[in-house]
Amino acid sequence: MKFTRFAVLAAAMLFVAACLPVTTKNPVGSTAGFKQDPALVGLWRVEPDKNNKDDKTGYIAFLNAEEDGTMTGLMIEPAKGAGDWGSYRLKPTTLGSNHYLNAWPVMNNDRAAEPDEAKSDFLLLYRFGKDGRLMLYLLDEDATRAAIKAGKIKGEIEPGSSGDVHITAEPKDLDTFFASKQGAALFVKPFAVMRRVN
Repeated sequence: MKFTRFAVLAAAMLFVAACLPVTTKNPVGSTAGFKQDPALVGLWRVEPDKNNKDDKTGYIAFLNAEEDGTMTGLMIEPAKGAGDWGSYRLKPTTLGSNHYLNAWPVMNNDRAAEPDEAKSDFLLLYRFGKDGRLMLYLLDEDATRAAIKAGKIKGEIEPGSSGDVHITAEPKDLDTFFASKQGAALFVKPFAVMRRVN
């Protein structure tokens, strides 16, 4: 199946890809605490890839939600007809110089996330560029698989060359690893680059 770049984002965040993104047993940042990031709040437009004529523009809104540091993410892909949208529960944290979002699917269009999906925590690294752009990264599956095999972080790998990867490290070890350059290095390239809609 051919996906546009924004559809890849949707696939990752709506769990409709052939395999799930890398997930974690525990949320990253639980020992450091979760805190809403005011710099994220607002509406962002996902930049289409100029080299891909099929790439579509989409939008992500970040909203403050709960007093416990939780935020809400709303992803919208306008289209002729119904379009697509999804909502996510987000827990931001900062470890060292690295900014992370733990994300759990809540809704996919009018359908609530399945119980196993709603419990699946996948990790995003986010960075702000000097030009005001916001870049989102998912854990690179191959790099994470290699780190688990090398004993750098505890995890499970399902059988097969494309088996799902699940990080099982306990909170303290998890946070220590992702506070390091070694942990940040598992996020290889951005899968979404956005600009704020003013």
